[in-house]
Amino acid sequence: MIVFNLLCKTCGYKFEGWFEDTSSYNSQKRKNLVNCPSCNSTEISKGLVAPNISKKSNTKDKKLKKTIASNISKLKKIVEENFDYVGDQFTEEAKKIKYGEKKERAIYGEASLEQTKELIEEEIEVVPLPFSSKKTN
Repeated sequence: MIVFNLLCKTCGYKFEGWFEDTSSYNSQKRKNLVNCPSCNSTEISKGLVAPNISKKSNTKDKKLKKTIASNISKLKKIVEENFDYVGDQFTEEAKKIKYGEKKERAIYGEASLEQTKELIEEEIEVVPLPFSSKKTN
Protein backbone atom coordinates (compact mmCIF):
# COMPACT_ATOMS: atom_id res chain seq x y z
CA MET A 1 0.00 0.00 0.00
CA ILE A 2 1.06 3.53 -0.71
CA VAL A 3 -0.51 6.74 0.58
CA PHE A 4 -0.49 9.95 -1.45
CA ASN A 5 -1.36 13.45 -0.36
CA LEU A 6 -3.77 14.56 -3.06
CA LEU A 7 -4.70 18.12 -3.97
CA CYS A 8 -7.70 19.21 -6.01
CA LYS A 9 -6.53 21.70 -8.64
CA THR A 10 -10.11 23.03 -8.95
CA CYS A 11 -11.05 23.86 -5.34
CA GLY A 12 -7.74 23.42 -3.47
CA TYR A 13 -9.08 20.65 -1.18
CA LYS A 14 -6.34 18.40 0.30
CA PHE A 15 -7.00 14.73 1.03
CA GLU A 16 -5.30 11.33 1.21
CA GLY A 17 -5.59 8.46 -1.23
CA TRP A 18 -4.52 4.86 -0.59
CA PHE A 19 -3.37 2.81 -3.57
CA GLU A 20 -1.75 -0.57 -4.09
CA ASP A 21 1.16 1.13 -5.89
CA THR A 22 1.98 4.08 -8.12
CA SER A 23 0.80 2.30 -11.26
CA SER A 24 -2.59 1.66 -9.60
CA TYR A 25 -2.89 5.38 -8.88
CA ASN A 26 -1.89 6.26 -12.46
CA SER A 27 -4.35 3.75 -13.92
CA GLN A 28 -7.23 5.03 -11.77
CA LYS A 29 -6.32 8.64 -12.59
CA ARG A 30 -6.32 7.92 -16.35
CA LYS A 31 -9.77 6.39 -16.00
CA ASN A 32 -11.01 9.42 -13.99
CA LEU A 33 -11.60 7.29 -10.90
CA VAL A 34 -9.64 9.64 -8.62
CA ASN A 35 -11.85 12.58 -7.75
CA CYS A 36 -12.10 15.32 -5.16
CA PRO A 37 -14.41 14.48 -2.24
CA SER A 38 -15.27 18.17 -1.97
CA CYS A 39 -16.15 19.20 -5.54
CA ASN A 40 -15.93 15.86 -7.43
CA SER A 41 -13.33 17.27 -9.87
CA THR A 42 -10.88 14.83 -11.44
CA GLU A 43 -8.18 17.52 -11.71
CA ILE A 44 -6.03 16.02 -8.95
CA SER A 45 -2.28 16.25 -8.28
CA LYS A 46 -0.33 14.04 -5.90
CA GLY A 47 2.62 13.97 -3.56
CA LEU A 48 4.03 10.86 -1.85
CA VAL A 49 3.52 10.50 1.89
CA ALA A 50 6.15 8.15 3.23
CA PRO A 51 9.15 8.42 5.49
CA ASN A 52 12.59 7.93 4.01
CA ILE A 53 13.36 4.35 5.00
CA SER A 54 16.94 3.20 5.06
CA LYS A 55 17.53 -0.35 3.87
CA LYS A 56 20.33 -0.74 6.44
CA SER A 57 17.93 -1.81 9.16
CA ASN A 58 15.00 -4.21 9.05
CA THR A 59 13.78 -2.81 12.38
CA LYS A 60 12.46 0.38 10.78
CA ASP A 61 10.77 -1.62 8.02
CA LYS A 62 9.11 -3.90 10.56
CA LYS A 63 7.95 -0.96 12.69
CA LEU A 64 6.55 0.85 9.65
CA LYS A 65 4.74 -2.28 8.42
CA LYS A 66 3.35 -2.89 11.90
CA THR A 67 2.13 0.74 12.16
CA ILE A 68 0.49 0.62 8.73
CA ALA A 69 -1.11 -2.75 9.48
CA SER A 70 -2.35 -1.43 12.83
CA ASN A 71 -3.87 1.68 11.22
CA ILE A 72 -5.56 -0.39 8.52
CA SER A 73 -6.90 -2.75 11.20
CA LYS A 74 -8.29 0.22 13.15
CA LEU A 75 -9.92 1.62 10.01
CA LYS A 76 -11.40 -1.78 9.20
CA LYS A 77 -12.85 -2.04 12.72
CA ILE A 78 -14.40 1.45 12.45
CA VAL A 79 -15.95 0.64 9.06
CA GLU A 80 -17.27 -2.75 10.18
CA GLU A 81 -18.78 -1.30 13.37
CA ASN A 82 -20.33 1.82 11.83
CA PHE A 83 -21.19 0.96 8.22
CA ASP A 84 -23.71 -1.51 6.84
CA TYR A 85 -22.13 -4.31 4.82
CA VAL A 86 -24.13 -4.84 1.61
CA GLY A 87 -21.76 -7.21 -0.17
CA ASP A 88 -22.07 -7.42 -3.93
CA GLN A 89 -25.27 -5.36 -3.77
CA PHE A 90 -23.15 -2.25 -3.13
CA THR A 91 -23.86 -0.62 -6.50
CA GLU A 92 -27.60 -1.13 -6.27
CA GLU A 93 -27.78 0.04 -2.63
CA ALA A 94 -25.69 3.14 -3.35
CA LYS A 95 -28.01 4.09 -6.22
CA LYS A 96 -31.14 3.51 -4.10
CA ILE A 97 -29.70 5.77 -1.39
CA LYS A 98 -28.70 8.45 -3.92
CA TYR A 99 -32.16 8.54 -5.48
CA GLY A 100 -34.08 8.46 -2.19
CA GLU A 101 -35.42 4.92 -2.54
CA LYS A 102 -33.63 3.88 0.68
CA LYS A 103 -32.74 5.76 3.86
CA GLU A 104 -29.33 7.45 3.71
CA ARG A 105 -26.69 5.51 5.61
CA ALA A 106 -23.01 4.57 5.40
CA ILE A 107 -22.48 1.33 3.46
CA TYR A 108 -19.59 -0.75 2.19
CA GLY A 109 -19.26 -3.80 -0.01
CA GLU A 110 -17.92 -5.04 -3.31
CA ALA A 111 -18.00 -3.32 -6.70
CA SER A 112 -16.22 -4.11 -9.93
CA LEU A 113 -14.24 -1.47 -11.80
CA GLU A 114 -17.12 -1.08 -14.27
CA GLN A 115 -19.63 -0.69 -11.42
CA THR A 116 -17.37 1.88 -9.76
CA LYS A 117 -17.15 3.88 -13.01
CA GLU A 118 -20.95 3.73 -13.26
CA LEU A 119 -21.35 5.11 -9.74
CA ILE A 120 -18.89 7.91 -10.43
CA GLU A 121 -20.71 8.79 -13.66
CA GLU A 122 -23.92 9.10 -11.63
CA GLU A 123 -22.05 11.39 -9.20
CA ILE A 124 -22.21 8.88 -6.35
CA GLU A 125 -19.13 9.24 -4.16
CA VAL A 126 -17.16 6.06 -3.53
CA VAL A 127 -13.91 5.51 -1.66
CA PRO A 128 -11.78 2.39 -2.11
CA LEU A 129 -10.91 0.67 1.15
CA PRO A 130 -7.30 -0.33 1.88
CA PHE A 131 -8.44 -3.79 2.98
CA SER A 132 -10.64 -6.60 1.76
CA SER A 133 -14.23 -5.80 2.70
CA LYS A 134 -15.52 -9.34 2.29
CA LYS A 135 -17.13 -10.43 5.53
CA THR A 136 -17.04 -14.01 6.69
CA ASN A 137 -19.86 -15.35 8.79
